[in-house]
Parts: sequence; C-alpha cells; structure tokens
Amino acid sequence: MKISLLVLISLLLLSGCGGGGTPAVAVTQTDKITEPTSESENIAIPDNRALDTYQVLIIGNSHVQFIQKLLTTIFKDGLKEKQVSLDTRIGAFLDVIVDKESLIEMVESRPWTHIILQGQKYSQSQSVLYSTEATKIWIQRAKNTDATPILFPEHPQRGNALDADYVHSIHEGIARTEFSCVAPVGLSWNKVLAVQPELALYQADGNHATELGALLSALVLYQVISGQTADMLPYIAELPGIESTQALLGQLASQSIAENVACNF
Repeated sequence: MKISLLVLISLLLLSGCGGGGTPAVAVTQTDKITEPTSESENIAIPDNRALDTYQVLIIGNSHVQFIQKLLTTIFKDGLKEKQVSLDTRIGAFLDVIVDKESLIEMVESRPWTHIILQGQKYSQSQSVLYSTEATKIWIQRAKNTDATPILFPEHPQRGNALDADYVHSIHEGIARTEFSCVAPVGLSWNKVLAVQPELALYQADGNHATELGALLSALVLYQVISGQTADMLPYIAELPGIESTQALLGQLASQSIAENVACNF
C-alpha cells in the first residue's frame, strides 16, 4: 500500500498513544479504506445488555492491556448469572489496522455481542485534527454483526485533566454521525483524581495505566456493557485496591455514566 507524504508526516507527529503535534493542521486519511464507508446507513446501536451470554471483543493499543483480565474477574464475581467470554486484539491505532484482513474476518465471523474500540488518534496539543473515518468504519462493522459498539476514549495524561474532556468530545462527535456508545473513561479518571489525587492510577511514564487505573476504566466498561451499575459491585479481593478504593472507583464510574449517558439506544 502506498502511503502519502501527509500520512507519513502525521505519524511522525504522534507522541505517546494518543498522538501529538504542534502544527495547526487537519490530517485526513488518504489511504484506501475497505467498505463499508461512512456514507453507509447509520444503523441504530444494538442493545445486548439483556442477553444471557456476552461475547466481548476488545480492539485497541497498549491502553487496553489489562482490560480483559479485569473485566473477566469483575463479571465472574459481580454478575455470576451471565456467561461471559472476552478476547483482546492489541495492536495499533484504529486507522492503521482498518484494512487488516484477519481482524476484519474475526469481527465478521464470530457472534460478538459487544465490540470495544480504543485507538482513535488525537492531538495532545489539540492543534492537529486526525481523521475519524476509520473509527466510524469499525463501528459500522460492529453494528452490521449486531454487536454493540463501545468507543473507549483513553484517560488523560498525568497532570493534564483537560485531555479527558477533549478526547471524550472527539468520540462524542464520532457517535453523533455514526451511532455508538461512548464510555466516559477519561471523565471518570478526572473525578477520581479530583477526590484522591494520590491514588496510583498511572505508570511511571505518566501515560499508561497501572492495574488500579485500568480497573477504573474496566468498571466504566462493565457498566456500559451490562447496564448494571458499577457502584453496586461487591468488594472483589482478586482486583487491585482495598475495599474503600474499589468502592470509590465504582461510585465515580457510575456517577460519570449518570452524567454522560454512554448509549442512546
């Protein structure tokens, strides 16, 4: 595949997993993207919360590394009546893998009930606008298989709370034009850090989550997937955090969703 000079430049501008850059330019995806396109019918979000069995696929970059393990434990101890299986594909940004045939086949050939999508590029300086076309295509693919698409805006970098609102707004914009759930992950991080800034949610790089930080993200995703409130979960010893910490994370995860409705079914 030929890569345009503009795409190469945009890749060089990336820093961390969110992407970064200083020039005030709009970056568009110029490589050929497989069907469906964003001009396809805007299908309503499939509501799979009431199903007895969940099959969840998580697609993203390094920010999803702990999510499968944590969600598995949460469902096993907190929602025992459901049969839940999870699979994760950790790779790159969603536009980089949009034409990856093996992943497309995996999405289209298995009966997923929920597909979590993380890896939309964004500018940490908020000065570069990256295309959202590939993310919309992944949403369409999920809905075409009757899976609930859940966008996973990543948490803010340490010391930059404004990241959360900015990244969440990008994903809300995507969901307005291609209907999808938007999990308020970053917004929940801001709430927790405002109350207990000393919690070790970040790894040393100030970018990636510790297992405790990933637990907060997983609690938000748990509630979006199931419709069951995270603040009603029991203390689960296998999860990181003491009982009071887990309770706080669950409470603020649920509060974030109450204030920012994730799915307009």
